[in-house]
Amino acid sequence: MVPLLIPLSEVYEEGITRHFVLSGGAVGMEDPDVGFAQPIALDCQLFEVNRDVVVRGTLATSLRLTCSRCAEEIVVPLQVPLEAVYLPAPTASSEREKEIEDSGADVYAYSEHVIDLREMVRDKLLLSIPLQPCCHPGCKGLCPSCGVNWNVSTCQCAQPGLGSPFHLLRELRLS
Repeated sequence: MVPLLIPLSEVYEEGITRHFVLSGGAVGMEDPDVGFAQPIALDCQLFEVNRDVVVRGTLATSLRLTCSRCAEEIVVPLQVPLEAVYLPAPTASSEREKEIEDSGADVYAYSEHVIDLREMVRDKLLLSIPLQPCCHPGCKGLCPSCGVNWNVSTCQCAQPGLGSPFHLLRELRLS
């Protein structure tokens, strides 16, 4: 049985708790630019409310990424809160989905009496990856001329002065 598929018959009103340890491939994340430094740990509780299933929990892992300034490999820890509502597929309406999304929870559909958590986990991981990962806030980056990592050493390249962004306005004459 696939670990992230939970039969609806196992979910009760009082809720159930599940713990999963997964690889990136188990949720369909086999991107060569995003490597997992440790397995994905998923702790969640599932509750049945009428025919909806509410999922709350946390997702934790560490990713191997490349610093956007100095191009060094870094490990970025992720701890992501989960809150989602699974609606039965045939009865899911756009008004109901909008109402749930306005409350801050993500909305997914289930069918055939099985809750599939893979899409939710993949979505949360993809949305949590930093767009411009940085090794530390004071990273100096690379020299644009010679490529030296300024965090490690300096270079002899001439640094162009940036000047004022308003220098063109000095020549402007209003009359």
